Amino acid sequence: MEKEIKLGVYRILRKLGVNREEIYPEAKFNTDYFFDDMDWNCFLFFIESKFNISISDDEQKELVTVANTIDIVDRHVHAMHIN
Repeated sequence: MEKEIKLGVYRILRKLGVNREEIYPEAKFNTDYFFDDMDWNCFLFFIESKFNISISDDEQKELVTVANTIDIVDRHVHAMHIN
């Protein structure tokens, strides 16, 4: 399942204009992709819509890199399957 989540996150980043070569796990949204508020809101909307999850304000603060975004989405998706 993590592979599908990773692919989904990467596709969303591509949709937002990030070059494929610039997408890597340690990349930071603010310093590597220079996300502004609009980019960030679009990214969150696409993530929550694609994976049918809701990311709390506290969790949004944890979304610093591509890798920890994948981890948080994975945690939400697994929680849905358990419940």
